[in-house]
Amino acid sequence: MQPLGCLILHGFAGDVHEVLPLALHLKEAGYVVECPTLAGHGHTRRSLAKTSRHDWIASAEEAYKRLAMRVEKIVLIGFSMGGLLACQVAAKHPAELLITLNTPYYYWDVQQALRNVKIDFRSHVTRYLKGLTRIPVSSMLQFRQLLAETKALMAQVSCPSLILQGQRDDTVQAISADALRQHLGSQQSETVYFPNSGHLLLHSPDAQEAVRTISAALEKLTVSKA
Repeated sequence: MQPLGCLILHGFAGDVHEVLPLALHLKEAGYVVECPTLAGHGHTRRSLAKTSRHDWIASAEEAYKRLAMRVEKIVLIGFSMGGLLACQVAAKHPAELLITLNTPYYYWDVQQALRNVKIDFRSHVTRYLKGLTRIPVSSMLQFRQLLAETKALMAQVSCPSLILQGQRDDTVQAISADALRQHLGSQQSETVYFPNSGHLLLHSPDAQEAVRTISAALEKLTVSKA
């Protein structure tokens, strides 16, 4: 059995591509990595609409159990909604560290979205329109319920936490990072901001720095547990 493994969870209406750079890096560094596709995700709009927040939580917990059979200690890593799911898991199961990347406490930063459109009208407007057409309304309602329910249990998350946030994020308000730090039950918590990055932090100009930040936290954890 390996000493440490990482459960990496992607975001709402996304897939593992969102977190793939981190997953590949950690695998190459020798960590055991579990990186599931959440129920209903990675396929069609109809597939997403057929699932609920309970299915997404179940996907995360099942992946945790698979990883727990292979490693002694687990680090939970979640991007965007994946961070909410990581919180759900951390509130119920042992974890050495919780790492969130652009995870919402407050979502949709309209002012940042307008700034993004001003900088690059075509690419951002196209992205926003695609988002509106590919996400079912029922799934958006499930996401909102998941967010509310996760906020209610954040105080139960007692493991240390590392909160990463892109300052140009238009999907998650950047002040979410401070809110997470305030509401999580972690006695040890650190917040790191990335000034050049939007929502897809691991596919941004700061991606390498974000990966280095996470790697350093894991190395520190490994040394402290040795």
